[in-house]
Amino acid sequence: MTVTTLPGFLTIPQVAANAQLSEWMVRKEIKEGKLRARRLGRCVRITPADEASWQRGADASGEVV
Repeated sequence: MTVTTLPGFLTIPQVAANAQLSEWMVRKEIKEGKLRARRLGRCVRITPADEASWQRGADASGEVV
């Protein structure tokens, strides 16, 4: 198993596709601290729970998701 195939973690492209946003926008949300992400070596990964929490928060605040 490699870091690219870790079960239970999502990649930035996967989160972007789920949220129908660009990868750039997802990276911006991470940088601004709105979306929690973990760095595993050189890779950035997001847990499904963190993604769901971020999407609920963005929906509640009226931001475009």
